[in-house]
Amino acid sequence: MLLGRRAGYFSVFLLFMGGCTTMSMNAGFTEVSTLVEERNATKLFWNNGTDLDKEAAEKLRSLLKEKLTVDGAVQIALLNNRELQAVYSDLGVAQADLVQAGLLKNPIFEAEILFPLAHGGRPDLELSAVMSFLDVFYMPLRKRVAAARFEAAKLRVSGAVLDLAAQVRRTYYVHQSNEQMVELRKTILEALGISFDVARRLHEAGNMSDLDFFRQRALLETVKLELASAELAVLQSREQLTTLMGLWGQDTNWELEGRMPEIPKEPISVTGIETVALQKSLELNIAWQRIMAAGEELGFSKWNAFLPELHGGPRGVHQERSWTEVGPVIEFPLPLFDQGQGQVGRTASQLRRAQQEYYALALRIRSAARTVRDRMQATRDRALFVRDIMLPLRERVLNELQLQYNAMQFGVFQLLRAREQQIETAVSYIESLRDYWLARTDLSQILMGRLPAGNGVPAGQNGSQPKMEEPQGH
Repeated sequence: MLLGRRAGYFSVFLLFMGGCTTMSMNAGFTEVSTLVEERNATKLFWNNGTDLDKEAAEKLRSLLKEKLTVDGAVQIALLNNRELQAVYSDLGVAQADLVQAGLLKNPIFEAEILFPLAHGGRPDLELSAVMSFLDVFYMPLRKRVAAARFEAAKLRVSGAVLDLAAQVRRTYYVHQSNEQMVELRKTILEALGISFDVARRLHEAGNMSDLDFFRQRALLETVKLELASAELAVLQSREQLTTLMGLWGQDTNWELEGRMPEIPKEPISVTGIETVALQKSLELNIAWQRIMAAGEELGFSKWNAFLPELHGGPRGVHQERSWTEVGPVIEFPLPLFDQGQGQVGRTASQLRRAQQEYYALALRIRSAARTVRDRMQATRDRALFVRDIMLPLRERVLNELQLQYNAMQFGVFQLLRAREQQIETAVSYIESLRDYWLARTDLSQILMGRLPAGNGVPAGQNGSQPKMEEPQGH
């Protein structure tokens, strides 16, 4: 009777401890959404079968009915990019690890039935139930480790969202510039077509040498090839942007709104950019959480090395229709050989590694901030120089040649060549303007707390999908 009552108390205790922790699949998403909205002014939706999915679908439909702006493209991608939606599930994984860290191990039930060798004797029955009581003491340590990793997971997901937003902006500006390049290449081809038609008539009349004629032909064919390359670049950048936005079918028939914006009169503030980049860096916060997790795990390893297991519980012996022996049982290993030296050394090394990675990352963030700041200022100066100096000069040269041509002091080829040079300068301005907006996007990304692709060094123009940083094992 006494054993049954104690076993009942023990069972109630276990049920209470097992039911204290619940699992929420949306855990952490509110914090991620708040952080992203503060830094990117964009609202997030998680397509996980809730009533908000309908609101997100209606928002997507309304955005697709209008011409595509850069902010609209970012909002569509955050609503519809399936890889980003998959990244959100990592919050559930990290929260599940946190829940698991707060659970006790299941008790172990053991039963023995011993049959006597003498004929007619009754079997003896021995019952015991033990559980690891160290779990009660180690649980806070495990939960602190899992909590640090959960915080790191929220930061990684937030970083993936901000990275996608920046990637969409870069791809949008590249596609805008590619479309304007095609327009300019077509204008150049039209001008060269007129020039070549004049050259052909002169050649047929015997007033142009074969060498000059074939030079004009080679120039025309070269421009045709450049136009074909520009048209291919438009198709590729359009497909990259479509993929980032997660669109397919009829939704891929979107149109851009206008041309690339001109350079703002007031430059973006870069005062104390290194300090701001460090303060807002999500990567640095993630690295700090890794240090916290490694430190907590080192403390856990030291305790666990001294006493890795301790099981205890009741035990009873049933003989001759009655319980003859009842008492506690305790089990623990003797640390004669394995005293946890390897485990402690491993976690200590991981802590030192996390600390050094933290300092190395801080230096990289500082360097990236300076690099992007200098690149944005340089591209801004270059674009303004081409716009305010080179383009007016080319236009003035063309006007002067037009007057000289009207006075029959210059031929048509000089006039057409001046027109080509004016258009080529316009091409240079489009390229400079694109580079400025790409640099400005990278700078904005740093100010939002993320390192741009290539750490601020201009890379290729190909789009790529967002990826979460892989958490390092501890």
